[in-house]
Amino acid sequence: MQAINGVKKTLMYGAFLAIIVLWLFLRDIRSTFIIAIAIPVSVIATFMLMFFQKITLNVMTLSGLAIGVGMLVDSSVVVLENISRLKDKGIEKISSSISGCQEMILAIIASTITTVVVFLPIVFVSKEIRILYSGLAFTVAYSLLASLFVAISLVPMLSARLPGLNETGTRSMSEARLHSKRKALTFFKRRYRRILTGALRWRYILIAIAFGIFAAAVFLIVFKIDKEFVGTTQKQDFTIFIELPTGAKLDISDKAVNGIEEILQTIPEIKQFSSRVEKWSSKVYVKLVPLAKRTRSTKEIIDDLRTRAEDVERRYREAFIYFEEPQEVETNEIIVEIFGYDYKILNELAIAMLTRMQSIEGLVDLKIRWRKGRPEWWLKVDRQKASLYGLSVDEIANIVHAQMRGLRATLYHTRGKEVEVIARLQEKDRRTLDALRKLTLTRQDGTAVYLEQMVDFVPDIGPSKIWRKNKSRMIQISANRGRYAFGTAAEKIKKVLADMKMPKDYYFRFGENYWRMIRNQRELTFALALTIVLIYLVLASLFESYAQPFIIMITVPLAVIGVAVALKITHKTINVGMLMGAIMLGGIVVNNAIILTDYINRLRKKNIATLKSILSGSQDRFRPIMMTTCTTVLGLLPMAMDKSEQANLWSPLAITVMGGLISSTILTLFIVPSMYLVLEDIKGVIIKRYKRL
Repeated sequence: MQAINGVKKTLMYGAFLAIIVLWLFLRDIRSTFIIAIAIPVSVIATFMLMFFQKITLNVMTLSGLAIGVGMLVDSSVVVLENISRLKDKGIEKISSSISGCQEMILAIIASTITTVVVFLPIVFVSKEIRILYSGLAFTVAYSLLASLFVAISLVPMLSARLPGLNETGTRSMSEARLHSKRKALTFFKRRYRRILTGALRWRYILIAIAFGIFAAAVFLIVFKIDKEFVGTTQKQDFTIFIELPTGAKLDISDKAVNGIEEILQTIPEIKQFSSRVEKWSSKVYVKLVPLAKRTRSTKEIIDDLRTRAEDVERRYREAFIYFEEPQEVETNEIIVEIFGYDYKILNELAIAMLTRMQSIEGLVDLKIRWRKGRPEWWLKVDRQKASLYGLSVDEIANIVHAQMRGLRATLYHTRGKEVEVIARLQEKDRRTLDALRKLTLTRQDGTAVYLEQMVDFVPDIGPSKIWRKNKSRMIQISANRGRYAFGTAAEKIKKVLADMKMPKDYYFRFGENYWRMIRNQRELTFALALTIVLIYLVLASLFESYAQPFIIMITVPLAVIGVAVALKITHKTINVGMLMGAIMLGGIVVNNAIILTDYINRLRKKNIATLKSILSGSQDRFRPIMMTTCTTVLGLLPMAMDKSEQANLWSPLAITVMGGLISSTILTLFIVPSMYLVLEDIKGVIIKRYKRL
């Protein structure tokens, strides 16, 4: 519930920031009210759709609403801005509302469909990602469909019927204030048109520079930014493991645990702790105060404790203390699995590999996940001596088992219960090794013989447990990734183990978490590529053109620039959340280009020259593009800045969308018009050559 309440707050903060941005742009209470009312209406409609599909309210679905809250007003902003533009030309309210909505209906439908269609490739990803992010995807899609319905129905109706304050006898805005607002807007529009004119003059160089920066951004993402699966979520509790040599006495373990407890009592962030003391493997369960009430993160507290616990390790010979955080979707530990048959060889290989891994600065809590066996005695039967006494190995084994472990003699029956009765030697006759040596075995002729007369007693170490995976024996080495991302730590381990020579039939591989990260990133990369194809198909069908979708989709590589910069600045990794954000971004960044391209096309249909259509269309669409971008970015800002325990599930997604949208919007205002004109140049050249033929 704490995480859900945190997401609710980010949702409300995002909606509030979006409304503030609208007012700053519109500077009109009536217009702001019309747009602002679209948010609760769209959210209620989204809840209805979620109810019919039986989607519950949880952290991820509320995150979807928080992500979509800034985009809920995009379609409404575009429609209302166009209606306001027509009203400023003196067109009557009802006519301007109808015409303003009709003119923008293709653009907002295309924008919504391209954003919704990006979630279709989720069906091709693994089940765990679908479970984790499907609720978020459905919620965002439903909220955008609801906002589209509101934009083409409620917004025109309110714009036509809702009276302004000036119509009721009170001026909604003084003439001086209205003049100041229009003057400021005109200033920015004229400055933008002047810069755009220069950009169109140098359009080929500008496009080349943009794609050069895009190539640098791709290099940064592929080679310079760390990779992991989902990203660990901060928890309020962790476990301290105190491992002592096999056979250590209980009181020694108790003293070692007491040493850790004394350290824990000095940490102010610890709310409570409890201990479970066992002979050679004890645990201390620690619970911290909530993250909002402390200044240090869980990782910082563990790092502090790890340093202090070294004194306890030195005090008790061969003691090993390590820390583990409970994780729901990702683990801090990287596991290397060594396969083979002989545990002695496996242990030697594990020690050699652990030594190499310890050379990697930054990895912590390195350990072999295999406990040395307890001492045992092997009974090796001398077959020649046994045959002289007329006994086989099987008979000797059965007799020893019967006398030491015992055999069931009978069952003692009580009311509704059966008690097994075991017959074996008294404890005094089987307690010591000497007693075992003097066990008597009866020959077929009735004479007795001591066990030591036929058996050699050999001391050895037996395995404490046998681990198997894929029908092979296995030992695991694990390391806490420390300050590294999961993928970076795995690559460093792979590098130090690359030249490790393995005996025949022995090999090692990374644990399942590593391969799960690789598999899911490949699937999401494929989903991202499929998303781009789907967006092109949608745009081609709506614009009835094969070429113009390329103009619009140039915003996708432009968004990569912002993504790379945002990830680098915020020190975020490439994980599932980031890739989901990239998939969403593919559908979002094209919206501004759709609005711009559609408006330029409508101007050209009025027989306005191409260059003038581009300049006028870009100038007229400047305000709605900036408004929709600002509402989306500021709507995502609370999620991107969220520092709660579960924030790593959604903050990379929000940061990815914000960074990509900011860069693509800035560059869209100049690159899309330039690309439009470049395609017209190419088209003109082709037509001239065709006419010559």
